[in-house]
Amino acid sequence: MRNHRCLVVIVALVSACAAATVVAQDIESADKEQLDRLLSKRPYSPYAGRAFATRVFWGDTHLHTGFSMDAGAFGARLTPADAYRFARGEEIMASSGQPVKLSRPLDFLVVTDHSDGMGFFPIVMSGSPEVLADAQSRRWYDMIQSGDGATAAVEIIRTFSQNNMPKATFPVPGNQAYRNAWETTIKAAEQANDPGRFTAFIGYEWTSNDGGNNLHRNVIFRDDASKAGQVVPFTALPPLGSPNPVDLWKWMSDFEARTGGRVLAIAHNGNLSNGRMFPIIESFSGRRVTREYVQNRAKWEPLYEVTQIKGDGEAHPMLSPSDEFANFEIWDAGNLDLTVDKQPAMLEFEYARSGLRTGLKLEQELGTNPYKFGMIGSTDAHTGLAAVEEDNFFGKATSAEPSAERAEHVFINNPRGGRVVMG
Repeated sequence: MRNHRCLVVIVALVSACAAATVVAQDIESADKEQLDRLLSKRPYSPYAGRAFATRVFWGDTHLHTGFSMDAGAFGARLTPADAYRFARGEEIMASSGQPVKLSRPLDFLVVTDHSDGMGFFPIVMSGSPEVLADAQSRRWYDMIQSGDGATAAVEIIRTFSQNNMPKATFPVPGNQAYRNAWETTIKAAEQANDPGRFTAFIGYEWTSNDGGNNLHRNVIFRDDASKAGQVVPFTALPPLGSPNPVDLWKWMSDFEARTGGRVLAIAHNGNLSNGRMFPIIESFSGRRVTREYVQNRAKWEPLYEVTQIKGDGEAHPMLSPSDEFANFEIWDAGNLDLTVDKQPAMLEFEYARSGLRTGLKLEQELGTNPYKFGMIGSTDAHTGLAAVEEDNFFGKATSAEPSAERAEHVFINNPRGGRVVMG
């Protein structure tokens, strides 16, 4: 069983209600033991009687390596094993050729390479006869070899969004290339895990990107290879997978029933979902969410990744006009690949703060709050490096790792819509 670490923050409130009862009594006839209990002072030692966890653990639940097709095209060459070595405090060589080390080791890490096409980039970079014989794969291979990997990465994302990936070279569940990538990912976590010192969780990112609208979830296993290794990741592209979260939850339920393991999902970047992250009207059915939907979402998604490199997702100035911090690091131009512009009516169903309010409304109607979640922050770095300290920031992608030109680096450029995202 994976060494589980959780931070429990408890705020103790001392009620005065019982004291009011005593005031209503004849103070002289009150039970002395009761008075002593109600009026006793806190002990001098602040640790006396403390029975809750107080240690904070630091880590990252969302990191990509060169096994993710977009990260690889952006220039990442690090593997899952490299990512865990770095998180444990080792100095390694970044994909950009620079030495890099954390100021202090992390306590835990989840490598969450994309479910769809896991291991695709190493295949493209191999320049094998199969790659060179496929027109689309050859095009991306040539772009990367000529130094235009960032453009290739964005083109790969858009091609994936439209479910047009090359069938001849794209790894999918059931073929050996996909199985090899998943087994390598599991092995890296198993070798890095050191109970009591460092926890290497097994995980992946379910990459639902239907029409370019982000509904991604990081799927994290509570267990080791003996259970996680019985399955391969659930993918988002039909016919083997589905972009609908409802189908992901079914897969998670089947996994637990089949293996006795435990798993959870953490959604992120509602700001790039174009109104689909916290729905009242479910985007795949076009109908109001059901009792089954709210119960399953509450069960499988107890956390929400509210902030990361691709924008802060708690609040928006149009939703919280009196909050002077609501405009902090937002990314609200459109959906993930910038093929559809943002409309004001979408915002309410994208940001966590309004999602909490929507959840309360649904609880009154359906009996369960689907959007009652804890909030976390992660990197979503596509470098294999969980390195985001101000003086040790290695960026979103390898193409934006430290250099004299990084401030002018274009992350996404959509000429059709005239949208440009720097970073």
